[in-house]
Order: sequence, then C-alpha cells, then structure tokens
Amino acid sequence: MIRCAKFSDLPQIAQIFREAFSDSIEFYFENRIKNSAIEDIFKVVLIAEPHGFLVYEDEENKKIAGYICVVRDIKKVWIAAILTLSFLKWTIKWLLGLYGFGIRPIWKILSNKIDFFRFQTKYAREISAQILSIGTLKSYRGKSIGTKLVEAGLEFLKSKGVKEVKLEVRPDNLPAIKLYKKFGFYQIGMSRDPQGKWIVMKKSF
Repeated sequence: MIRCAKFSDLPQIAQIFREAFSDSIEFYFENRIKNSAIEDIFKVVLIAEPHGFLVYEDEENKKIAGYICVVRDIKKVWIAAILTLSFLKWTIKWLLGLYGFGIRPIWKILSNKIDFFRFQTKYAREISAQILSIGTLKSYRGKSIGTKLVEAGLEFLKSKGVKEVKLEVRPDNLPAIKLYKKFGFYQIGMSRDPQGKWIVMKKSF
C-alpha cells in the first residue's frame, strides 16, 4: 500500500536510505553518521512537501519497504529548513556529537554542492520540480515497488500542475535509469560531485 509518510515512519525511512545508499554514506561519512541525522533531514522534506513524501507499506507486517520524495519546488525544502530553524538545530546536535561524524564530512558535502551547481546545466537548474530521493529495502526488490512509487510521485506532481520534473541518477545505476526511461525521462545533461558523475534527466507532463 502506498500512502503519505508520517513522522513516525522516519526511523524506518532512514534505515532504507542507509541500505540503499551505503556507498555514499561510506564515501562522505565513513559510515559514522547516525540514523538520527538522516531522520532530521527527511523531517524537513516531510514538512516542506507532506503529500509528495510517499512510502510503500507492507500491509501484512506494517513494515515500510520503500519511499519516494518528490517536491514541486526545491525552494520549499530550503524555506522549511529556515522556518523550522533546522540549520541551527543540526549545528547544535553536530557540535554535541549526536550525529556521529566530525568536520571532514562537512567539507565533503560543501564540495559536493559546489561541484553539483558548477557542472549542472542552466536548463536543468530552471526546472523546479524534482524527485529528490527514492529507495527500497533489498529484501523487497524485484516486486515493482520502485515502479509503483515513481508512478505515485509523478501523479502527485501532475495533479499539482507541474509541467516538468527532473532527477539525478548515477550512470552505473542501470536498473534505475531503465525505470525512469519507462516513465518518459530522458537525459538533458551531466553533473558531478566528489563521488563521481550524475546523469540529469527530465520528464514533461
């Protein structure tokens, strides 16, 4: 069953993210980041776009098997972070050692953002709507959960009058690229960060 995410789902969603993006977590945080830090980031996304943050729940055991975050405008996330004083709260928790990592990952993340905007095409930056993140548990893969989540996320954006949506995907993530192409996404450019290249894809409604 696909439904809107709740704050009580965030611990499970954070664990799915850790499993789905283990390479990135190892690269940026050397696997030291605590799930509470991931939860705090997703909390802001949920506040910014509550109906675009969807989960797939296994109705038999009430387990979250996958999630997708889509936003009509990425600025909504930044505004939510500012209005909720999230940057201040994150800084305090980090200084108190509650997130489990030191200063080095911070520099990596800043470098990530600088590189991303430097290499991203102007056309891609003009598209506000975006699929921010999608992930499924490994034990549930092969059951079309990702397909259902993308379909639901795109349906939400379409219902809100969105005309174009973009996403970024790693070139070696062939299953994801194949899935996105099935929904009409096509490549419009490339970007990169310290970890490697990104393919920037777009879909029009």
